[in-house]
Amino acid sequence: MALALQSAPAMAEEEADTSTIATSEADDSTAEVTLTEEAPEVGTTACGGWRGATAGYTGWKVSTSDCAWISPASKKNPQHRRYKWAAQAGSNTRICVQVQGHYWSTKKKKSVATWTTAGCGTSGTAVVRWSGPPKKGGGYLGLAATPKVRAKVQPGFMGVGYKWA
Repeated sequence: MALALQSAPAMAEEEADTSTIATSEADDSTAEVTLTEEAPEVGTTACGGWRGATAGYTGWKVSTSDCAWISPASKKNPQHRRYKWAAQAGSNTRICVQVQGHYWSTKKKKSVATWTTAGCGTSGTAVVRWSGPPKKGGGYLGLAATPKVRAKVQPGFMGVGYKWA
């Protein structure tokens, strides 16, 4: 069975419609196919894509992910996590951003969260340690925690919107 292709203008007119018509070349019959759910847009989910946030005017404003991030166990070196952030495009936004990482404190015998500067301006990247306790024989266990960033507006700027991953 072959499917008939629609031209771009015809597709634009039917954007609001959730059904597609398939045509068979063998017997000129048509069948209506109804979509039951839309596929998620790539890079927009709370667990793996960009998140929208706002920066604080008078101090740090924390933004938390909806999902935990789990680092795998390692055989030798501790694991790390990369954060990215960018100010809202086309805005008069300049902010300072810090990101949270986690490491195992042998003194406290627990996981400790630390804030690391990810830069000031309109965008930046930071890599933080994200690993659990050391394993016997070397390496580190994995760690599950919720990613967090915090941001504040640089003095003299008005915008506060940004995104992070």
